[in-house]
Amino acid sequence: MASAVSSLLMPSDDVNTAITEFARRFNHSYYQPLQLAILKGDWKSTKAFLDNDPTALTAKVTIHGRTALHVAAVGAQWKLVEKLVQHQHMPANMLAELDLMGCTCLHYVAMGESVNTAKALVAKKPSLTQVTDLKGFTPLIYSITSRRCKEMIWYFVLNTTDESPSCPFSGPSANQLVALLTGAGFHDITMYLLHRYPNLATISDSNGSSIILNVLSKLPSHFQSGQNLGLLFAIILRSILLKHEYGNIMWTATYTLLPGLKQAIDMKLRHVYAVILTEFVISRASTMNSNDYPFWQSFVSPEIIFSATSSGIVEILETCFQFFPDLVWTHIPNEGNVIQIAIKNRQEKVFRFLCKMPIICQLLVLAIDESNNTASHLAARFTSKIESTSGEALQMIRELQWFQEIEKLDDPLHKQVKNNDDKTASQVFMKEHKPLIEEGKKWIKDRSNSCMVVATLIATITFAAAITVPGGNNQDKGTPIFLPNHKFGVFMWSNAVAFFSSLTSLLVFIANMNGYYTEEEFVIVLPQRLVIGLNFLFVAVVTTMVAFIGALSLFLEDRFKNFTTIIWSLASIPFLISVMLLLPSTTVELLYKKLYDPKKGSI
Repeated sequence: MASAVSSLLMPSDDVNTAITEFARRFNHSYYQPLQLAILKGDWKSTKAFLDNDPTALTAKVTIHGRTALHVAAVGAQWKLVEKLVQHQHMPANMLAELDLMGCTCLHYVAMGESVNTAKALVAKKPSLTQVTDLKGFTPLIYSITSRRCKEMIWYFVLNTTDESPSCPFSGPSANQLVALLTGAGFHDITMYLLHRYPNLATISDSNGSSIILNVLSKLPSHFQSGQNLGLLFAIILRSILLKHEYGNIMWTATYTLLPGLKQAIDMKLRHVYAVILTEFVISRASTMNSNDYPFWQSFVSPEIIFSATSSGIVEILETCFQFFPDLVWTHIPNEGNVIQIAIKNRQEKVFRFLCKMPIICQLLVLAIDESNNTASHLAARFTSKIESTSGEALQMIRELQWFQEIEKLDDPLHKQVKNNDDKTASQVFMKEHKPLIEEGKKWIKDRSNSCMVVATLIATITFAAAITVPGGNNQDKGTPIFLPNHKFGVFMWSNAVAFFSSLTSLLVFIANMNGYYTEEEFVIVLPQRLVIGLNFLFVAVVTTMVAFIGALSLFLEDRFKNFTTIIWSLASIPFLISVMLLLPSTTVELLYKKLYDPKKGSI
């Protein structure tokens, strides 16, 4: 894809030579005022120059051999382009004039966002969409390269035919067309073209590998499995289905209020069409030369399987294995089989997908690579490609959980197998994760210190509140004055719970500070201690808030109307916020799984 873009934009040596030769005899000073007026969008000065010298309308006015039309298009002066096109002395054949870069005015217009300007040019010369540059590229390819305006691409797709001599959909430039269009993510446009020109579906490179699949396998963000979406985003994407039920009026207003929603919808549609495109291409390949084994083996090349696996694109792998089951045994030199690649790159979704084929998965896991590494050796390596966590200790937990999960599937005898570095899987794990373990311990102490400060502060406040109760004590009996009031009971009980909860939390975090953490503790003991300490601290904070409300109610409820309703409403705000912040790791994940339909691969 990158080579397609560079071949489109980079001038050749012949072009550079032609520009140098033309510049030697070009009268730059004469045409400079016209060029500057056009680039400024100054139609009055431009018209005055052309009226004074009508030949300037068709002359080359820059050292790159560009006409006034070219200059206006390159400068994105769309209104001025349209006025030049409509000029009474502008001949239609001048619209097809090439500059020294080999482009017509329409090639440059295609890279902009003004569809009306393109329509004005084509209206005066309908065959302009078929004119190619020096490398055989039509304006359609230029519009895709820009990626700025999808409407512009659609316009050229609908107004470009596969006629000679350009033949953009069957000629030499078809390779660049599908590569650029797929890379740009306009998969709905690609599907339209594949239905119109089926030959594009199975177009391949010099090695016989599918160009479309090659590009898609390197674009994980174009697939659902390549992105991790939160609950809120999942709900937004699910609401896309309502668009067809309530019409476009509501959604137009919603787009205005929430600009990011349109991008979310575009992303969802890109995910859907990427899967459709993948299935269409592979299904077309399965119907061609179905008995010719080398055909599909090269069409879905090992590079495609490797890219899809290492990028975590489950949809491509699932479709490939559905139509060509033997591809699951693909082996890439120095990389291994699909499950070894997934393990090395921490692609958990790919690994879970392969585990749905238990026998195949077990056979692939038992394989040993060229360096005598078992699956456990590969899982033992440290990688920064795992999902981001909130701390080194939690990252260490994820690392160890991943290693232990793979180790369970691996042959027990492989625990003693040494690789070419003379190390077992456990030794590799300890060596590569030693720095992370130290960072994890430091992270635990830092977080424990922070939480201990909060727990100590709550314990101090609640202790002081217990001995200096609201309203004071009876001088004769020493009992609190507000003791008969039920609100005083709420204050005392919540204050007591806050006090003991904060002390419990404090003790748990002290244990974290002084503990020695083995591998097992990183997975079992540490998470339990963190959860227990944070839960008790959360209870202490909430009950401190309740105690505060109870104390205020004793003094102010009789003086202010609706005081209780107002104060509880205010208190609910931090509580709801804290609940929302705590949900994502548990409830949100469960809700998201209910929203996501794995069979359909969409929300």
